[in-house]
Amino acid sequence: MSDGTHPGTETQTHRRIILAALHEFTQSGYKGCSTRAVAERAGVNEVTLFRHFGNKLELLRAAVEYSVGQMRAPADIESYFNLSLRDGLTKLITDYLLQLSSQSDILMLGFSESFSHPEVADVLRRFIWQFRTALIQYFEGQYAQKKMKEADFPVLAHMLLITIHSTPSVHKRAPEDVKIHLSDERVVKTLVDTVSLAYSLDEL
Repeated sequence: MSDGTHPGTETQTHRRIILAALHEFTQSGYKGCSTRAVAERAGVNEVTLFRHFGNKLELLRAAVEYSVGQMRAPADIESYFNLSLRDGLTKLITDYLLQLSSQSDILMLGFSESFSHPEVADVLRRFIWQFRTALIQYFEGQYAQKKMKEADFPVLAHMLLITIHSTPSVHKRAPEDVKIHLSDERVVKTLVDTVSLAYSLDEL
């Protein structure tokens, strides 16, 4: 296949290959995805694909990194401080879940491959740690405003992250009678209820 099928700059070719890889990876998984299929979808030959990415693992890492780059961890944490602990935490977690759901397929693939491919794990870890930092800052701010009891905020943030990131995996693999009880709304409500009842000073 000639690369002339899709004229454009190197940057455009690079992005076109990544978008093609996202489609093929989410449709076929890492093992089932072939670089030939990616190249054909992108309108390039495999030589060009390997010139841009080197190998299939590097292509996966780039695809996950591209998807993570489309998401934004909450940056303006102060905007959540004006709310009660319950309402602010609900909004913070919900906003994060919206980011996750927008890239859910490739993120799930990235998480499943991260155990055997540290390069992919590093990309995911950077984004997750951003939200962990946001949660810690939120708890510290609520504590400073005397809306929340003192707690081990890094551990509390970590516990919330574990639940938030395990739920999509359950949605994807669990039987219907399990999934039906784990909607995002129910998970968020239960997480927030647990934190609020244990730590909120507004609800005493």
